[in-house]
Amino acid sequence: MDPAPAFKQARDRGCAFLLRHQGIRGEFPRSRPALDDYYKALTAFQVCGHNDAANRLCQWIRTRGMTPEGDFGPKKEGASGYSCAYYNAWVILGAQRLGQFDLATRGIHFLSGFQDEDTGGFFSDPTERSLDTRQDLMVVSLCGLACLAMGRTGQACGAAGWLQNLMEAQPEFPHKLYTVFSRQDGLHTEFDPGEAIRHVVVADSRTDQAFFNPGIAAGFLCRLFQATLEKRWLDLAIEYMRFAEGASDELFRLIRAGKVGWAASLLFRITGEGKYRAMALRIGDNLIRLQSRQGYWSGVGQQTPNFDSTAERVVWMDEIAQVAGE
Repeated sequence: MDPAPAFKQARDRGCAFLLRHQGIRGEFPRSRPALDDYYKALTAFQVCGHNDAANRLCQWIRTRGMTPEGDFGPKKEGASGYSCAYYNAWVILGAQRLGQFDLATRGIHFLSGFQDEDTGGFFSDPTERSLDTRQDLMVVSLCGLACLAMGRTGQACGAAGWLQNLMEAQPEFPHKLYTVFSRQDGLHTEFDPGEAIRHVVVADSRTDQAFFNPGIAAGFLCRLFQATLEKRWLDLAIEYMRFAEGASDELFRLIRAGKVGWAASLLFRITGEGKYRAMALRIGDNLIRLQSRQGYWSGVGQQTPNFDSTAERVVWMDEIAQVAGE
């Protein structure tokens, strides 16, 4: 039986939930529009064929949600801090897919100011650019993907080079994956307990882990390989996914695993290896189980609707559906 329809149905239920919360002028959500909630919605609407909703949101961003410099907003706490560039990169990717090149071009110009010319990485801070300013795998990977989408292949290769150096510095791979680097300290291996859950991923853990890290790195590197045909980037993607392959079954119970499902889908398309398709489908099945009857997905450890989580899961359901029938 073709499993693709189940993933498409989950995708469309999630998108229908999002559409119910869009305002008449395109704002999202209509109650309190903010980058923290709409930054993935452009892509979610587009993959479901609701380009009208996506374009209306673009128009709202153009008139109400973008600075002359190319920054996006308005911002609540999340989009103003550590992941500022990550939020902006999602909007750029969505606008580029829709052909809204004024938003995407101004956005990538602003985002480029986050890139470290020395390391190729992207700073994980809105303004600091010092030797000890952190550069984080998740931020670097998505910013690299945004650069690639906008034809800035050199900048994307710089981000991939950062990922190569990060991998070469790993002291405990594939048991642990450390995800933060700075020019002053190199690879960071010591964190406060509250930070470790995001920045240190333990493959065989029986508790919640930030498995989005190897997924987003491998997904970006697959796309870069497709653009450049440089095998070193495919090899590096496979190496990052080797971490996920060695993970415990906890990976397949987590909502955080969506990016691994995306990367596995891409690797199956590129290599034809069935193990990647099997991984993608297993993750997709779990995401369907975690979806509410109303169509939304919650955040980690939550039961309430979450626009960010729902929009991202819609995108990954679409990616997984594309290989499910093969």
